[in-house]
Amino acid sequence: MRLFKKKILVFSRMHITNYGDPIIADCCKYIIKKTAKENKYPVKVSMADVYEKDMEVTRKLLKGQKAVVFPGGGLNSVVFNNKILDIFKLIEEQSDISVFFNAIGILRVKPRKKNEELLVNLFNHHQVKQVTTRGDYNQLLKYIHTPKAYPAKLVFDPAIWVNEAYGIERSLSAEKIGVGVIRPEIFQHNGYDFSTEDVFQMYQGIITELEAKGYVWEFFTNGMKEDYNFGIEVLNRMERNTKQYLGKNVKSSRELVEKISSYQAVIAARLHANIISTSLRVPSVALVWNDKMNLFAEIIGQEERYISGELLKDAKYIVHQLELAMKNGYNEEKIDSMKTITVETIKNIIRDN
Repeated sequence: MRLFKKKILVFSRMHITNYGDPIIADCCKYIIKKTAKENKYPVKVSMADVYEKDMEVTRKLLKGQKAVVFPGGGLNSVVFNNKILDIFKLIEEQSDISVFFNAIGILRVKPRKKNEELLVNLFNHHQVKQVTTRGDYNQLLKYIHTPKAYPAKLVFDPAIWVNEAYGIERSLSAEKIGVGVIRPEIFQHNGYDFSTEDVFQMYQGIITELEAKGYVWEFFTNGMKEDYNFGIEVLNRMERNTKQYLGKNVKSSRELVEKISSYQAVIAARLHANIISTSLRVPSVALVWNDKMNLFAEIIGQEERYISGELLKDAKYIVHQLELAMKNGYNEEKIDSMKTITVETIKNIIRDN
């Protein structure tokens, strides 16, 4: 029996108003602590801000740590990945720190050359013990050129545990449909031939179809001001009351999860609105603007609920898929199986010497 607590530091994307990002780190911390407790392995898990400007603050937090975890999220930003490289320079000052990349977002498409080089540098650093992804496993393998202590794995995004991490359950008496709004330009920025007007028409069509079927609905966001402002714009164009159909924007990760838990079902464009829904077992349908959403759909075996392309213009199809989701629920066997695989990789973090 180990007499001292192994110190583990989880880097979070704190102060991000798209609250899906902080949820990832919160849930990663939760899974580590839960797994350690179940395996009678004493740990002390702390959090650090990956965006901390004062590197002396980060250096002090790293002192005495035995493992560092970078959980979830995409690594598709040169600026962000360079920030991680700066943190690695501090990690190198303590040669006994093991580094784990947990459930990171790897897309099927090849990134820009500069970012690909950064990924190779990060994943092949001699202190990195394991890299797991919530995205494309085969693409991940192309970036790993050196043997690791533990093999790369396809795993769940940590946010799938948010119901447990935050102690929030779905409301069984919910009657309202939550419609997650997203800033319209994001589709074209990600290579989709879908204009701002197309996005407006998509939301208008969904609302019209929901109302035609007698559903009560409201807009919500993951917290981003740009998404919220577009929601107001859509409602104003439709001459709808913003207080009734949108209300105040969420101000925290917990508030976002509580809001989603209050819905009967969800139609949403943000990945983590759908992951949170899955965790809570709130039926959801996704409006796809990035392949990372399709990759999650494949993991849970619900590809038909993740809608893209011309089908985004077919409100009847979208609402029909929502009704099927409400009727059929989730593939519990597939979810449980992937959770088991994910927990096995978490054991590597707590047991690694």
